[in-house]
Order: sequence, then C-alpha cells, then structure tokens
Amino acid sequence: MRNAICSTFAPPSEWGLSRQIHPVVVQAIFALSNDERAPEAIWETPTADEWRKAAELVSEYVDDGDFAMDGGRFAWNSCMSFRLRPTRQEH
Repeated sequence: MRNAICSTFAPPSEWGLSRQIHPVVVQAIFALSNDERAPEAIWETPTADEWRKAAELVSEYVDDGDFAMDGGRFAWNSCMSFRLRPTRQEH
C-alpha cells in the first residue's frame, strides 16, 4: 500500500454488514478514523474531504489488489456508493 493513510488492523466484519457497507469502504472508513472522528461519525456524516479520501483509498486498495473490483460499485450504505472504472489492463 503506497498511501500513508492505512489501517494496521482489520475492522470488525459485523460493523460493515449491519450497515450494508462494502468491505473495502469499511477498511477506508477505519483507516480515516482517529480520536477526533470515530468510524461511526465518518460513516454517518462524512465531510467532503473524508468522502474524497475514502474514494481515493477504495481506488488504491482495489488497484493494489487488496480487494476485487466487484463490478466497480462499492456501497457506502444502501443509498450511496463509489463507482470505479478499471484503471489498468489485466494480463
């Protein structure tokens, strides 16, 4: 992972399941969280900067092969999601 913002532990799987969040988005949210902004706060009311950084992390995680492309749609919740297009050719 090239980005300095990363999570060193896996978030609890039930956290994303109960909120209908794609696992890669959960990972991004937890990577962005800190003492000032808990994962719940970021998920419920993301700032524009948090949304942008989460999108960048999702893209990077997929690009690095940490998560599959999954059709390019990654749910933030049941109404919002990130859409990615393939950025590199698979050989």
